[in-house]
Amino acid sequence: MLFIKRTFIILFIFITANVFGQQNLNFKISGLKDTTVFLARYFGEKLYYADTAYSKNESVIFNKKKLIGGIYAVVCPNSKYFEFIVADEDVIMETDINDFNGKMKVIKSENNKVFYDYIMFLGSMKNKAMSLQGENNEKKRNVLDLEVKNYQKNNITNNKNLLAAKVLAMSIDPEIPDEIKDNDSLKYRYYLDHYWDNIDVSDNRIVHTPVYHKKLDFFFKKMIPQIPDSICFYAHKVIDKMDPKSELFKYTVHHLTYKYETSNIMGMDAVFVCMAKKYYCPVNDSKAYWIDSTKLVDLCEKADKTAPLLIGKKAPRLILADTSESNWIDFYKLPNKYNLLIFWDPDCGHCKKEIPKMVNLYKELKEKNIDIEFIAIGTNLENKKWIEYVKENKLQWINISDFPDANENAKSYIYEKRVTTLKSLNFRLTYDIFSTPQMYLVDNEKKIIGKKLNTLSLAKMLEHLEDIEIEYLEILEQESKKEKERIANSKKNNNKE
Repeated sequence: MLFIKRTFIILFIFITANVFGQQNLNFKISGLKDTTVFLARYFGEKLYYADTAYSKNESVIFNKKKLIGGIYAVVCPNSKYFEFIVADEDVIMETDINDFNGKMKVIKSENNKVFYDYIMFLGSMKNKAMSLQGENNEKKRNVLDLEVKNYQKNNITNNKNLLAAKVLAMSIDPEIPDEIKDNDSLKYRYYLDHYWDNIDVSDNRIVHTPVYHKKLDFFFKKMIPQIPDSICFYAHKVIDKMDPKSELFKYTVHHLTYKYETSNIMGMDAVFVCMAKKYYCPVNDSKAYWIDSTKLVDLCEKADKTAPLLIGKKAPRLILADTSESNWIDFYKLPNKYNLLIFWDPDCGHCKKEIPKMVNLYKELKEKNIDIEFIAIGTNLENKKWIEYVKENKLQWINISDFPDANENAKSYIYEKRVTTLKSLNFRLTYDIFSTPQMYLVDNEKKIIGKKLNTLSLAKMLEHLEDIEIEYLEILEQESKKEKERIANSKKNNNKE
């Protein structure tokens, strides 16, 4: 039964196609008024405009010399639409504006005959499966599953030269051999190894189907361990089978790179770096043919800045002065089990909210004798504001920053006085401080073990690492909940307006 449901959902939501050729697309839509009708095609999960026609006497005709093979949609007023397969053939179909799928008749198009026959079959199987709900009859459910599987196999075999068969094949999960069905470990391994068997990644056309996007996302979200090295390994394994000049290659590389570049999950920026290094960089040998040189340079620069700051990397050394501007502190020499680097600016609105929370957390951690030291680095070039804030708010942790004279006479402090380093004075670049606050948690070896932190996530992380209970965490969670509710209510009010 689960197999039937899964298959039904997949096929109903996604469909795919391919091929180049001449098509005349003719549709008779009963109940359709004379109006503008759009033709749209999939690229990944989204539909994009392809053409416009004006319906006359319930008839819509699109005449195109060449259409890229894939799943298309006829979009009628009120965004009502139905999908169909485009391949190397003319298409003639009839339906009703009030029931596209139920009243669909395929007059001409072998691909769409197979496609809609299959949709109707799945509909009937779904109804049979629903009729068995509540019944303790596993045999009947198994019979339905077998009927679906046989239908799929026969359809693929009998129509192997049609794009519709490829669509169907893409929608089918790997079949687990009977001898390993009771072994979860072997079953998972087999499914993982054979996940892409029915997906022809050498065929550029599949990118013009939503099913490919869903299969891609499911694999990287659910199938493989959510570890950067594993994600990179399987990404390269799949992508390297594609034509590097194809739109499928472009879509897959861009989608995965952007997905992990913008991920809020700590550590996933490592995937962005590995994707950038393999497919985008270096600039003079880039495989990313679709991106202009300026954007490419920016992306590669971002990857270069991010690479030394990944989880597991040793945090760049910092030697900066405290508020006296004469006492230089090398955080590499601090003996603590943990160090928290906080880059902040007294003029930053988010910092003004976060720093008081950090003060409360710091106090509790010290009371619990957690071997951690906070090193707060002021990023404001006007040191006076930073120094005043530190003193007025009695920030008891280590406070360091650069100061005007050290910046103006960097050579003297680096080479003559030998109290700091160029990377330390350039810490905004070294640590890629594009916004504040930014926090890095490092261990006793100064390796980064946490980033993209706030007070709440830091407290949770330390609770886990030290196996302790942090009382202040409950307050932080309550505040976070209230803030989320406030934002949600604000969005609702804005939508009403």
